[in-house]
Amino acid sequence: MKKIYTLLASIVLFANTSFGQCVIDNSNTAFSPRPDSIPCVERGVAYDQVIQIKVPTSIDLADFGSPIPFVLTVDSLVITNVSGFPTGLTYAQNPANGIMYGGDNGCGQVQGTTNDPVGNYPLDFTGFISLHGFPFPPYFDGDTTIDIATLQTMSTMFNLSIDVIEQGDPCRASGVKDFSAELNSAISVYPNPTSGLVLVSLNAARRLTGSIQVIDVNGKLMQEQAIDVNGQADFSLSLERLPAGLYTILLRTNEGFATKIISKE
Repeated sequence: MKKIYTLLASIVLFANTSFGQCVIDNSNTAFSPRPDSIPCVERGVAYDQVIQIKVPTSIDLADFGSPIPFVLTVDSLVITNVSGFPTGLTYAQNPANGIMYGGDNGCGQVQGTTNDPVGNYPLDFTGFISLHGFPFPPYFDGDTTIDIATLQTMSTMFNLSIDVIEQGDPCRASGVKDFSAELNSAISVYPNPTSGLVLVSLNAARRLTGSIQVIDVNGKLMQEQAIDVNGQADFSLSLERLPAGLYTILLRTNEGFATKIISKE
């Protein structure tokens, strides 16, 4: 099963623009370069980066943290807009209409020169992905369409960004900027599935402040609880009033974020 970063590759770049399209490498089998190794943009220096894309034929919700494997087929993916680039950078994708299907190859290109301040510039995506699979009552009837913005809240690999640096400075790590593998291994949620009450256990090696959020499959924030942890701590969340289905438990802290998917019966 392909990991979810290959799905990110299919949605990362980009919408229509007037300059020439990049050339698709049909032999490519993954995102190249990876989201966490996209070269930085030097202020005042022309930038030209081609990113090769491979759309997976299927995804497994276990890659999002689902307690059970749940494979969905990728029917199509539509990108209508990408925003958040530093001033002066333009973007294009091939195919130009922003539509790709499971198994397709594509590419994206970022070009231009910026003098925006040094920093990290997160990218926001507008579009959707259509999926289908075996019905899974009562949560899934066999077909679904998910906004890309929702996927950005569910998967670390959907949080793409570009770094702007001064000329000659070392390039900081780009792309998966805020995800913390350490936090992701330190947080657990149970029982999963749940009929209502969820216990979130966080084993932090130091003090962490932030919040725990519950987000539905449409990207809507259903509830939020502030946290201030120094060591191990448990938090109770009540999902009793929420409809049955899949929810993302999102831990946001000053050091990054972690996600888990939970099923409400």
